[in-house]
Amino acid sequence: MNLRLSGIAWTLFPLILVTGLIFYLASQSAQQSGDSKLQKGMAFPTWDAVQYGTASSDESLRILAETTCTEWVQLVPTWYQNDRFSNRMFPDYDGQTASMESLKHAIQMSHLLGLEVMLKPHVDALSGDWRGTFQPEDPEIWFDNYIDMMMTFAKIAKNEGVEILSIGCEFVELTTAEHSPGWRKLIRGIRSIYARPLVYAANWGREALQVEFWDDLDFIGIDAYFELTNKIDPSMDELLTAWAPYLVQLESIYQTWQKPVLLTEIGYRSIDGANMRPWDWENPGALDLTEQDLCYQAVIRAFGEKSWFDGIYWWNWEPNPSLGGPTDKGYTPFGKPAEMVLKRWYCGEDLGKKSRSRR
Repeated sequence: MNLRLSGIAWTLFPLILVTGLIFYLASQSAQQSGDSKLQKGMAFPTWDAVQYGTASSDESLRILAETTCTEWVQLVPTWYQNDRFSNRMFPDYDGQTASMESLKHAIQMSHLLGLEVMLKPHVDALSGDWRGTFQPEDPEIWFDNYIDMMMTFAKIAKNEGVEILSIGCEFVELTTAEHSPGWRKLIRGIRSIYARPLVYAANWGREALQVEFWDDLDFIGIDAYFELTNKIDPSMDELLTAWAPYLVQLESIYQTWQKPVLLTEIGYRSIDGANMRPWDWENPGALDLTEQDLCYQAVIRAFGEKSWFDGIYWWNWEPNPSLGGPTDKGYTPFGKPAEMVLKRWYCGEDLGKKSRSRR
């Protein structure tokens, strides 16, 4: 044995041991702090040209990041078309579409606060037709215009370092098999300039089953407004029983495509019967903070340990920090018992063994 080398080795041994211990403790700390790949998200939509660029919006984002342990924010600018048969969509920068400047500001502010960003553009109809019913007179022209719109957002996503881009949302009649070539063309175009993950946000009904282009994406997105029970104030057992067949369906989709599932939207208003028709934003039901709270708990218990489930974006947190609170009947959990449920889960107090790395 070389005695000189042996002495050096023994001299360095404590340093090697300490270094290894530091790395081990750091990895354990990361795991215990909930450092998982779960996207702990919140939707942050606006229907205003300048709201994303205001001090109020900045303050609302700060509250979201600092008080709920939310790590991902979903920004939702909306373009419009005249009605369900239109071939062209356009921004309403004088009214309801976030300006590009305000959108960039919201992305930058989110990043400054340590939030990762999903950019999820929507298209609505001025006539009030739901986008799931869109059947343009000339689908080829519609897709050409839609691709132009999405390439605009893809460039912003690239330039601003957006972490995930959603390529579409709830176009039920436009995601049937005959329209798959249009979506694949769009995906190719986006990937030519934007290298990060892509998702499509399918409606909670039949749409996720009919989409054939999941293989070209990184995530299966579900806007999960599943109708649960037919009663006001159901029990936790009743809610979990209602979730059971939907979980089977979602896992089956995952098994078919081998793409992790994101709940790109899910939410409940703080009203009686919120669980019955979660998508119904016009329901005049009576104020009920408890049912919203219970619905949040049921989602966490239903999805918390599913290996194919990679994240959730609750609908929604308002850019106006004065909205919410115990008299509010809207979707926001801000200032309500549901916010504390969310906080316990996102902060790791009630994480349900979800501190895992991606498969």
